[in-house]
Amino acid sequence: MNLVRFDPFSVMRDFDRLFETADRPLSRWMPRVDVLDKNDALLVRTEIPGVDPESIDVTVESGTLTIKGSRSFENEESSENYHRKEIFEGSFERTILLPEGVDAEAVTASTKDGILEISIPRRPEVLPRKIEVEIQR
Repeated sequence: MNLVRFDPFSVMRDFDRLFETADRPLSRWMPRVDVLDKNDALLVRTEIPGVDPESIDVTVESGTLTIKGSRSFENEESSENYHRKEIFEGSFERTILLPEGVDAEAVTASTKDGILEISIPRRPEVLPRKIEVEIQR
């Protein structure tokens, strides 16, 4: 008798494969995002390889950070010549809810080596404040 090892994730992989082979025109590119909480600021890193830095739009409004941009490979062969096309092109938009106490006026953004880095400082009044203890003798 042969035993078959049960793989509980095989159904999920089959489901993913279904979408991989589906026609791509309706798919959207969603760059991955890391949000790091530092003591004095939030740091948001986004993977944006192949995106022209001039086409990136970063806005902070009503407690949300929105990152928009697009990429295309214009001088490439026509899409009919592809055997497989997995690199997304087109526009993207990511929105991240921000916690209370961030300073929307002091947000900075920079890009290097395909990584967009956005620093969102906290307002000084919400930062932890060290209180000196008065010693009475």
